[in-house]
Amino acid sequence: MAFFQPLGSKEEQINALMYDELPTSQSFTGIRALKNSDVLTAVTIVAGDISRFPLVKQDLDGGISQDENLNYLMNVKSTKEATAHAWKFAMAVNAILCGNAYSRILRDPISKKPLEFEFYPPSAVTIEAGEDYTSRSYVFYPLQGNREIRCGPEDVIHWKFFSSDTVYGRSPLLSLRNEISLQESGISTLLKFFRDGFSSGILKMQGAQLSGEARKAVRKEFEVSREGATGGSPIVMDSTMDYTPLEIDTNVLSLINSNNYSTAQIAKCLRVPAHKLAITNPNQSVKQLNDDYILNDLPYYFNAITSEFQLKLLDQSERKKFVLSFDTRSVTGLMPEDVMRLYNGGLVTGDQALNLMGISASRDPDMQRRKFSLNYVWSDLAEKYQIDQQNRRKRKGEDDDEQSGDPPTDNEIGIEKIGE
Repeated sequence: MAFFQPLGSKEEQINALMYDELPTSQSFTGIRALKNSDVLTAVTIVAGDISRFPLVKQDLDGGISQDENLNYLMNVKSTKEATAHAWKFAMAVNAILCGNAYSRILRDPISKKPLEFEFYPPSAVTIEAGEDYTSRSYVFYPLQGNREIRCGPEDVIHWKFFSSDTVYGRSPLLSLRNEISLQESGISTLLKFFRDGFSSGILKMQGAQLSGEARKAVRKEFEVSREGATGGSPIVMDSTMDYTPLEIDTNVLSLINSNNYSTAQIAKCLRVPAHKLAITNPNQSVKQLNDDYILNDLPYYFNAITSEFQLKLLDQSERKKFVLSFDTRSVTGLMPEDVMRLYNGGLVTGDQALNLMGISASRDPDMQRRKFSLNYVWSDLAEKYQIDQQNRRKRKGEDDDEQSGDPPTDNEIGIEKIGE
């Protein structure tokens, strides 16, 4: 039984999913794909990003809802013996290499809330369709013991990043067979050159006319003399032999050594920035490439995971009010000066400004209020304000005209004269 192999109910279905053709063809999926350094690097990057960003529960307005039990399960400890980081990393690796990753959901027998996950390798899981082909069940085969565990889809976390039938996932490495073969062929050529050196060449026997059998005998004798030798080892010949090594154009070796085509295809297929696989991109900065990767490439993996979690970990009423998402604010959070402009402009509250920078909200009541500047007013109120100002100046002018006559006497204004 292969360790990394997505299983179905029939062997033919397995072969179609894994190889797209007869199982005798060479394949670079599963654990064997990690022998390629570019695949290993790309898988490590994606799985590492999936496992390092925490999952949060948000309401429909984007506010974070505190759920201690769900946070503990998804971000602290997911299985009985493994941390959430290790579990998410292993699930991501299996989903990329094999197309499928499985874990059972162990629930509280009373509340039916999820308590922990139980991870299974793809080779220990099969999916069986019901008699009406509209329902299916997952069958788990524990690594120890001759028993099976049958579960419904609602009790199984099944990660699949690419699927054509919503049931089985397909590994993206299936599309890299030719590219990886080309890369390995180039590496084999380099290894052969540095291992054998100038052993290939033309051997002339001076003053001799050799038959076919004689040539074979001479070649065999020469190969025996070279047996066990490596590149750079001396060749011992007598005076009747004249050996001329074949010259190899070093430009061909340079082309093989500098060919980044296969590496670029691996990066493209796994949605990883090429610069992370040592391919330079002079047209964009590293920050631009990283931002584009997090905002446009990682959601391809994030959305598949969060939608599975929402369906299996939240009940019907919660799914209508909350969503689960990966919190990438520690990397994609706004700069402080940008957040301050939003806060001073009254667009966000103080706590919302902290969240935009990736900082936890405070408990200060004043941080729940919005700022307001008297320097700005609504356009419709501005016209009303101008009209009111004109009317006020007009009334003030009329009052000044009425008071422009002779001033009243002291007796008229009722001022008592003292000291007369």
